[in-house]
Amino acid sequence: MAGFLDMDRDGSPGAPDRGSAVPVVAIAGYTLLELVAVLIVVGILAAVLAPQFIDGSGFTGQTTADKLLVAARYAETLAQNQGVTTSLVVGANSFSVTQNGVAVANPTLQSQSLIVPLPTNVTITPLTTVSFVRPGVPNSTPTFTVAGPGSTAQVYVTATGYIYECGSQGACPP
Repeated sequence: MAGFLDMDRDGSPGAPDRGSAVPVVAIAGYTLLELVAVLIVVGILAAVLAPQFIDGSGFTGQTTADKLLVAARYAETLAQNQGVTTSLVVGANSFSVTQNGVAVANPTLQSQSLIVPLPTNVTITPLTTVSFVRPGVPNSTPTFTVAGPGSTAQVYVTATGYIYECGSQGACPP
């Protein structure tokens, strides 16, 4: 039989006859060039279409609310630890943490003051100053509303000095 392996008497495959050949079967698959071409096309489509499905504009308002919460807690902590009246000053274009009217050093970047500019289309109301005295008790208890494209969050300052945030992340604590 041409094209098939001969079988020995015990049923095991033997050497092919001199006139017969073992058929060569092509293995199905893709070449490296085809795979690279497909990856390039998928990468281009992802780069073009992803921004249409993922809108990051809602993050700016939420991120600003998070930064305001951290700044308020930092002002409270400084008042507790240093015994110096420390204020959170919320203005129309920025907010800052101050002591005696001077912005304190940024705890992350000691070479800069802790003044956080507001991103475009993000507002914080009310524009006010909250002063914390030792042991971290505020002189007022405002509820800051941070509004940005696609998100609104509130940062609460309580009479006991507890500061928390709620809004787009879930339900507010009682």
